[in-house]
Amino acid sequence: MTFFKGFKKGVKMFGQNIGVIVNTALLAIVYIIGVGITSIIAKLFRKHFLDLKHSPHSYWSDLNLKKKPMKDYYRQF
Repeated sequence: MTFFKGFKKGVKMFGQNIGVIVNTALLAIVYIIGVGITSIIAKLFRKHFLDLKHSPHSYWSDLNLKKKPMKDYYRQF
């Protein structure tokens, strides 16, 4: 009876270890493909997602309320 308990415990540990390895490999592949392809496409189109400036005084974007009438901002939807 103890043989089967030990065998069951060993199979369970083996399955968990295989699961960790497979999950790590699959997540790494998905990350490399997803981030890698996105990075390559962004570099081809020269897209900068963060749009950082070298020495800005502030990262806030200007609202420019003078471009539209003020009442357009009250009911936006």
